[in-house]
Amino acid sequence: MTFSHFPLLFLQASISAMISSGVAWALLHLARRRWPGLDARRTPWLLAQLTAALTLVLAMLPAASQWSLFAAASEPGVAGWAWHVPSGEVTDFLQAEAGELSGVDLLPALAWLWLMSCVSGAVWHALRWRRVGRDLRALLFVADRLDAAALHAHPAFARHRGALPPVLEIDAPVSPMLAGLLHPVLLLPRHVRDLPPMQQQLIVAHELMHLRRRDHLWQHAGTVLQVVLWFVPAMHSFHGRLQWALELGCDRAVLAGRPQGERRSYAAALLAQLAMQVRAGSPATPELAPASLAFGVRGVQAVAERIRLIRDAQSIAHVPLASSAALLLLPALCGASVLLQPQFAWQDAGQGGLAAPAWQAPLEKLRVTSSFGSINRPGGKPHQGMDFGAPRGTAVLAPADGKVAISTDRYDGGLRYGKVVVIEHASGTRTLYAHLDQRMVVAGERVRAGQRIALSGATGKVTGPHLHFEVSRQGAHIDPQALLGGAR
Repeated sequence: MTFSHFPLLFLQASISAMISSGVAWALLHLARRRWPGLDARRTPWLLAQLTAALTLVLAMLPAASQWSLFAAASEPGVAGWAWHVPSGEVTDFLQAEAGELSGVDLLPALAWLWLMSCVSGAVWHALRWRRVGRDLRALLFVADRLDAAALHAHPAFARHRGALPPVLEIDAPVSPMLAGLLHPVLLLPRHVRDLPPMQQQLIVAHELMHLRRRDHLWQHAGTVLQVVLWFVPAMHSFHGRLQWALELGCDRAVLAGRPQGERRSYAAALLAQLAMQVRAGSPATPELAPASLAFGVRGVQAVAERIRLIRDAQSIAHVPLASSAALLLLPALCGASVLLQPQFAWQDAGQGGLAAPAWQAPLEKLRVTSSFGSINRPGGKPHQGMDFGAPRGTAVLAPADGKVAISTDRYDGGLRYGKVVVIEHASGTRTLYAHLDQRMVVAGERVRAGQRIALSGATGKVTGPHLHFEVSRQGAHIDPQALLGGAR
């Protein structure tokens, strides 16, 4: 695969990622209806994001074509994705400036456009994430760090035993949150002190449970995958579900074994936090979601749902079967998406050979007068092509779709080859036609398989009229029989 084929390969891999993530979304949607507790499991949602990412990577590996269940599409079929404009419809001044316009490749152009759009979108999302992180760091900078004495006097930590991360307090209408990746800190708004001590303690227990469960690592991993694969629609749903699962899982862990009174205090703390943000009219906390884990920031409906789950604890109790099924089914989508995707000829370079079907013959009737590798005179070099006997004026045909790279009377600055036409095909393949009597195409022109490109002759250093035909791939000469084995 050459760099010019990378956009096409990326387009194909992107479609595979979208399909696999769409199937994963459908499976998880059905599983949620059967097992509602799946909403509180973080593993399936991050695994679903990884499914799309791994599919994209696997589909772009050089060996992906060897795993496909489909035969490779022929090179002429790939090159056929072009819009051909009749030369009579091109205006004179365009012809004068750009020469004859024979075709505009739509698929490669769309592939390049898709690649640039994906890269641009990823850069925009990354910059947005960086801006959010900068805003969060600004909040942390103006916050006051609580020392040991202040923590001991703070009602929220009265019952806490054990190590604590750095605790900062700020006079701003934000939600309590755990912020940071490698060295997370706990940020508390000063208004938390106005709540009853039990509610304060439960709020802090919630954020510390995030830290104990390493939820901040899961959250950042999901955000990175969403930034890179922003163009996959299901990724946004998966990331939102992951955030929701982190909160619900944390709720469940904090409330495990607690009496009903403490559950009511926890629900009251959620409502108090929501009421404070509504009064302040501050949308700042949701915007910090990619960089922090915040307590109660998902809006009225989400808070109502969390309160319902807090009250009805048994609704999130049984999920092992659903979680195990997701662990088994979602990774299988990666392999299936690669096995079921069609492969194109530019990926099918065998070991020293060509996987594409045999091309058409460059002449209607082939009569070989010199084979590849033969030595016609003592001490001579091996023949780098094949010679076909043909009377002067015989039509020379393009064996496959391609683009004329060279059309000249002085190939490589010399006269040995006479009049020459060179055509570039897919997979980095080039064909050369020498000793021509007349060239019928110009450099830059698109040609189709079977199109007349020249007339055979005896120009250059020859002993009689014939066609000299060479094939090279990635700059190395190969036996034309690899392409013309089935041609007649």
